[in-house]
Amino acid sequence: MAWWGIDDLRGYMKDAILPELKYGGDIPTCPPGHKSHRNTLSTRFKRQRHLTGMQCLGDGFDSSVNNWIIANVPNTSLGSYLRDKDEQTGEILTVPSARKFKINSTLPAPVREFNRLWAWVDHFPLRTVQRILHIIFPQSKDWGFFSETQPHYDDHIFKEFYFTDIVHSPTPEIASNSVLVACQPPWVLSDEDMWQFTELQSLPAGNLRLRGKERLWSKLWDICVRKQCFYFIVTSYQQWAFGVFSNGDLPNFTFSAVVAKAV
Repeated sequence: MAWWGIDDLRGYMKDAILPELKYGGDIPTCPPGHKSHRNTLSTRFKRQRHLTGMQCLGDGFDSSVNNWIIANVPNTSLGSYLRDKDEQTGEILTVPSARKFKINSTLPAPVREFNRLWAWVDHFPLRTVQRILHIIFPQSKDWGFFSETQPHYDDHIFKEFYFTDIVHSPTPEIASNSVLVACQPPWVLSDEDMWQFTELQSLPAGNLRLRGKERLWSKLWDICVRKQCFYFIVTSYQQWAFGVFSNGDLPNFTFSAVVAKAV
């Protein structure tokens, strides 16, 4: 018997596994446990940028996510009127199942440069997350992922998606509930770079040259302040970090952050 994701959405979420990246061409590599030293984001020290403390959630994040899934995601069939693919919108579950579920999905082109990695992030995790959210929360149908296409100085190593209301005009409430998804390629944001990013405790208070992990935090801070969007995800496709800035004292842009990492 073939099981579709819609037959047991909770089981599918537990069984789904991102495909291993396929590389093509001469992609830079980084030995395990080493920083890439390629995170040349253009962010520089700003005196008005205050990030007073970072807190890592650790293992408690996994428990919170599992409890949320149990409370909100059904483990029985949702009926014959629903399918893995919405024929009207084209939304579909794309992340393959390790064992049980029949998921029809094709691999994007091998990654030869950053834009192709971006396609993998969009095709697998983001499309699947959007489909799941629209299934379990039909009232969220006006929300979806869209990419920031405006060119900028760092767009060869840093790209953005937003999960937000894509139908209505932006409001402060919409902005504060939106999520930034920031992506850097694994040859820039190595596993070691990601670990150091999640372990950072604060940004420098003086006018110092920023290190790679500090430039990344500063980049997130600048974007989230500009967009008034406090939830964020940082990914290299191979590693994922989930975080939120406290809204703090907005006129003075003073924030703290909570971050959790998932491999």
